[in-house]
Amino acid sequence: METKDRFKRKINSKGKVTWYFQAFRTTKRGFRTKREAQLAYLEMEKEYRFKKQIVTKNEKFSVVAKLWFEYYKSLGEQKQSTYEKRSEILKTLCRWLGDKELVELESEFLEGFFYMLKEKGIDGKSKGYSKNSLQGLKQTLNMIFKFCVKKSFLTSNPLTGVKLPKYQKSVEELKKSLNCLDQDYLTIDELRTFLNYSIIHEDLPLSTLFHVLFYTGCRVSEALALQKSDILTETNEILFYKQTVVSGKQADFRIESTKTNSSARRVAVTPLVMNKLKVLVESLDKMRKDLEFKNDDNYLFIYLEQSKRGIPFRREYVNDHIKKCVSRSGINKPFHTHLARHTMTSLVAEHCSWDVLKARLGHTDKSTSEIYRHLTANERLKPLTAFIELEE
Repeated sequence: METKDRFKRKINSKGKVTWYFQAFRTTKRGFRTKREAQLAYLEMEKEYRFKKQIVTKNEKFSVVAKLWFEYYKSLGEQKQSTYEKRSEILKTLCRWLGDKELVELESEFLEGFFYMLKEKGIDGKSKGYSKNSLQGLKQTLNMIFKFCVKKSFLTSNPLTGVKLPKYQKSVEELKKSLNCLDQDYLTIDELRTFLNYSIIHEDLPLSTLFHVLFYTGCRVSEALALQKSDILTETNEILFYKQTVVSGKQADFRIESTKTNSSARRVAVTPLVMNKLKVLVESLDKMRKDLEFKNDDNYLFIYLEQSKRGIPFRREYVNDHIKKCVSRSGINKPFHTHLARHTMTSLVAEHCSWDVLKARLGHTDKSTSEIYRHLTANERLKPLTAFIELEE
């Protein structure tokens, strides 16, 4: 029995041949050839299948991954930057698993998959993925499989029980990590030297920014989102509840909420820091009266040159300057902006409870804060006092 051909040939009043077809309760016209009409139909069928979510165990992973991501975004529960990160992870997963059918992605295969990525890495040959990268891939993959179970594409999650490979450090790597224990923060003398150097050699916005980073332990993106209204001069506090996000040119930055709900916080600073912020605010207010700013939202830590005046610094710009200041201050440590967070924690940890430190860092639980706390040389000697009586 012959099937009915849905593609029809038509000759218009001018004698021109066109093609049309009917599908999914609609009619599409004006195609020059039958082949063109067929391709248009296949595209419509693909869209229809996505809308209906007609998926079987023989469907390719790339198809299901796209369905999941559309569903994930439709929930509207995440920040734009989170969707961008998930999208990048999804590209990596589809690179390795895109042509695999769901039925092929069994637990044993997935465990071998993670071991392969640990050994071969992104180029498939030389350098393996880091532990954090594998955890990110597994987390996204787990979300996709849970979606498949929810939609009855799969009866169970094949990732259940799958363990990531362990990362063992060599003897030399462990020795190096112990030798570098004091490299992840500045001592109080080093910090004093660094801040004094920045006051003399950096512009007012940058030198003030460095004080805010080291005194509050805030994330760089949180500091760059600070505006005049976020400085509470009456109580010597700074409000952190937003961050800058840049995916292209710095002028196209956007403002998002902080990393987590717990990251929204009020952080107390000393009168010295508050006075520096007041001076910066007054200086910028005066400049705004006389000069044109590219952005008039009263951001504090901004470029001053004409082409970008008023636009918040780029994170990389701040990182480059903090490295140079550390080096030119005579401090021989590999430094970057996030270590200002470590430095603040190391300085205040012995002076406050874990709960106070957790709130200051904007962490959900204190176990995360403990990662940032480094034992200084003096702290490491404190347990020895317990033996003084024994030796007397």
